[in-house]
Amino acid sequence: MKKKISPILIIIVLLVLVALVLFIYSMTHEGNTGGEDDQSTVIESQIPKLELSLNTNDKNQSKVTITAIASMDDGSAIESITLPSGEVMTGAEKVNYDVTANGDYTFKAKAANGQEREMSITVTNVLASSASNPYIPEGFEKVEGTTVEDGLVIKDDYDNEFVWIPIESGKISEYRKTILDAKYAERDTTSSALVNSVAKYYGFYIGRFEASQLEMDGGYVASSREGQMPWTNVSFAEANEAAISASEKFGYEGYETALMNSYTWDTVLSRFDALTNNGYSSSTNYGNYSGSIYPTGTTDSDKILNICDIAGNVSEWTTENYIPSESEKNKEDGNVSYKVIRGGSANLSRTPISHRGYPETQSENYWGFRLIMFKK
Repeated sequence: MKKKISPILIIIVLLVLVALVLFIYSMTHEGNTGGEDDQSTVIESQIPKLELSLNTNDKNQSKVTITAIASMDDGSAIESITLPSGEVMTGAEKVNYDVTANGDYTFKAKAANGQEREMSITVTNVLASSASNPYIPEGFEKVEGTTVEDGLVIKDDYDNEFVWIPIESGKISEYRKTILDAKYAERDTTSSALVNSVAKYYGFYIGRFEASQLEMDGGYVASSREGQMPWTNVSFAEANEAAISASEKFGYEGYETALMNSYTWDTVLSRFDALTNNGYSSSTNYGNYSGSIYPTGTTDSDKILNICDIAGNVSEWTTENYIPSESEKNKEDGNVSYKVIRGGSANLSRTPISHRGYPETQSENYWGFRLIMFKK
């Protein structure tokens, strides 16, 4: 006969099981003393606030500034703000971040207590650079020409003036006249950089005036200013160095200056030909061939699209190489490279499209140069 299990024993077993369950629960939830609502309230008060706003004061609307402001409700410190680029701005509570393309931009604020907040903002109102909507470099403003077809002129605080040359196709190489001529070659690194820039931004800037000397820090900088005597008696190497270094000396961040090349020269002539009845590039009816060099911008007949003195006044060095025949080589110069000079001068009536190759070490009183400027 089976013994019956005592009810008291059953109750004791049940109580032990309940106690064991409660013990296990308490162990697995140790430290969670507050309710869920209380916990989230405490954490939220410790997370930094992050405010993002847009500023579109850029004159050309090719750039938008995003302002990020981080703060704490209790006034405690912000450790850093991380920019969309990944750069960490330690100790910053407010940063301005410039963008030149539409899209989403994410910032992250970190408090001294280690808590973080991440936020994004969408930019939609950046106007892409185009042939008809040129970029305006920082420090420049429009001063003449209502449209690019009029010859849009920009000017900086040093009175340097440049004119926008639009390339609607983005392919400046199609304007170069000597591209199939074996006697000429364009190998300069600045000309390659220009081709790439035009493909992206659909144009470049040309110095409105022949280069002149501007005294700065005990030396001279190549400038593009009105009413100045052109910088002459300069070799190719000297002209090239002066042209390239101008951007750094004037503080043109994000932009390069360089010497005119075959692409830029022939592009300008192509535009001039379209606007003149006599065919500007093959005519000697425009430039100063008087025998005396004039200050920049003086010759009224040689002002087209707000660009001055392409035809005459001084002939201009370019970066284009000239490959001379054996009979043309100057034996005294040995292996010196030859570079191309374009246009006529006050003492030489030559058409703007003319090419002349000379040793790059040579210089003359009637030879000068001109700057170009383009976005990197």
